[in-house]
Amino acid sequence: MPGTLQDYAQSVHDVITTNRDAEQGFRGAAHAVNDSAMKELFLKYAAQRAGFAVELQTAVKAMGFDPIDPQGVGGMLRASWMSVKGMVTGHDVHGILVEVEKAEDSSLETYRLALSRTLTPEIAAIMQKQMAEVQQAHDRLRTLRDSTAPPDDSPKGPAGPSLNTNEVAKGI
Repeated sequence: MPGTLQDYAQSVHDVITTNRDAEQGFRGAAHAVNDSAMKELFLKYAAQRAGFAVELQTAVKAMGFDPIDPQGVGGMLRASWMSVKGMVTGHDVHGILVEVEKAEDSSLETYRLALSRTLTPEIAAIMQKQMAEVQQAHDRLRTLRDSTAPPDDSPKGPAGPSLNTNEVAKGI
């Protein structure tokens, strides 16, 4: 779908801002859990999203434009919320995973919207690569979220194998 230069600029701005928000959100999630494997995973994703923002900013600068450098205010608010939630719930890993998985849904939607607009081939390629990695992270977080869910009291057939959070977080 064709767009204007303003649509292009807004799309790039939105994705950079989303990555800065995700960076802060993952840092907050890392502080909200006591599980060392989950802390490590969240910090890994925080660093990844910081890298994504820098990668886009560098590409924009190479095109002769001044890139934005948002502070991730939305992510700071989300991080604060997760810290409070962590304290209230006794640092419940499942509850934090629910929150980060929702945030990943939002990140994916931002990428989809940006990619539906007219972008330079270089920026589109960067965003497509990043979106694939965000999708992988989302799927991994959803698996972890589901594996840490409290047991359902309703009877369902035979129980399947349980997942060890540390093994799943480390990709085992």
